Amino acid sequence: MRRTALVCCVALVLAACGRSNDRETTISLPLRSAAPMNMVAPAPAFVPPPDITVSTNANALFSLQHDLTVTMPHNSVAVRFQAARDACLKDKSLQCTLTSASLTMSTTVEAELQVALPHDKVGTFEKRLLTRLPQDGNGRVEITSSNISTENQTQSAADIDRELAQATAYRDSLEALAKRSGLTVDEVIKIHSELEQAQTAVDNAEAAKRASATNIGLERMNISLQEAFVPPPAPSPFADFWRNATAVLAASTADMLLSVIGVLPWLPVVFVGLWLVVRILRHRRAKPKVE
Repeated sequence: MRRTALVCCVALVLAACGRSNDRETTISLPLRSAAPMNMVAPAPAFVPPPDITVSTNANALFSLQHDLTVTMPHNSVAVRFQAARDACLKDKSLQCTLTSASLTMSTTVEAELQVALPHDKVGTFEKRLLTRLPQDGNGRVEITSSNISTENQTQSAADIDRELAQATAYRDSLEALAKRSGLTVDEVIKIHSELEQAQTAVDNAEAAKRASATNIGLERMNISLQEAFVPPPAPSPFADFWRNATAVLAASTADMLLSVIGVLPWLPVVFVGLWLVVRILRHRRAKPKVE
């Protein structure tokens, strides 16, 4: 009995252990399957290939040009032109450079101004253009057309810098070569001739660089001053009557004169015919009757 009971206890214990192992296995499986999902590395960020370059305009150089058309009464065009020209030439606070100025006075008055100003002075100069003058009277002074254009000068400035560097390097090499000893007369003449040409190239490149710096640093303004169009007053009926009556009278007079001139060659013939008719009638009246 004891042996049988012992065997039964051992069997029960083994069965319980087997069930506990099965439970642990079933519980641990989900944990083991979830672990690899948490360990997956994130996808790497996109890296552009080496041949793709991102361009930026942070260092781009631009030149600006303002085109303005200002209309005003006829009497104030020349006065406003002179005021704007004097302001550019004499007012140092504007830092203005006058490029060209022209005034045309005929049946209509027109003026053209080309100036260069710093960016912060453009608005000030425009306000001075619109400042009313005594010659304006009751007329309107306004900007009827305004256009701003930009031009990228980055490549042009880089080309000028490169040309200046090349010309300067060539001139310096010629100067170093001219200082060498043992040169013949022909070599000295040739070196000095090339040196003059190189110096001319350097001077031209420096002038182009100054012009480019001015073009980039200052804003150009092309200003056209024009007189405003004033419609003619509506004509009155009485004025139309007199104007048309004069034209009609002149036309009638001309037609009459043409008719008279056309009849003049026939007047002698008419007079001769009338004279003959009168003579014949008188002759018949004077002839005695026969009984």
